[in-house]
Amino acid sequence: MQGFIVRIALGVFGLLTVAMLLLAVFNDKGALQVHAQSEKLSDIQAEVQKVEAENQQLKNDIESLREDPSTIEKIAREELKLVKPGEVVLASPEKGER
Repeated sequence: MQGFIVRIALGVFGLLTVAMLLLAVFNDKGALQVHAQSEKLSDIQAEVQKVEAENQQLKNDIESLREDPSTIEKIAREELKLVKPGEVVLASPEKGER
């Protein structure tokens, strides 16, 4: 009789252990969810670093436009097609203009 009770106790203990392990892995705060959230966090951190680098580049561009006349001249020449008085412009056909 006592051996039977010990077997039942071990069986119950084993089932409880398996149930706790399953909860630890598959629960909403379990190992799988923690791993997924960790990957999501690293993706977001990488995106934040990318945006911060882009933001710093834009700040540098703004500072250059405010302080460096050669930057303004470069943009005026390349994007707005402006020239200084007395300069001669040689135009060549651009891609698609034939």
